Amino acid sequence: MEEQEEKKEQDREWLGDLVKLIVLIWSASLLTFSYVRLPNGQKILDFDPTFIASVFSGSLAAFGLAPSKNGGGKLGPQKAPSIPNKSRQDPITGKNIGPDGRLK
Repeated sequence: MEEQEEKKEQDREWLGDLVKLIVLIWSASLLTFSYVRLPNGQKILDFDPTFIASVFSGSLAAFGLAPSKNGGGKLGPQKAPSIPNKSRQDPITGKNIGPDGRLK
């Protein structure tokens, strides 16, 4: 009985992976065709690829992958830029401005 349940679970996982792969291939091909031009300059498909790009990114994430940034940028958490610790002054009143944005 447990073997049948395991087989059904494996079949479901296999079917789920197949659907993810089909969506990935579909979105990748639509993105590719949206940028390809024929020799006469005409586009094969002419649409805004924003939605398809989000579907492509989501389907990559479903497989545990992430699209790389242009220029080979680092992926993952990055350090926030440091803010200089200067005292700011209100140009009208001449009073110092605190870190919370209020006049002192």
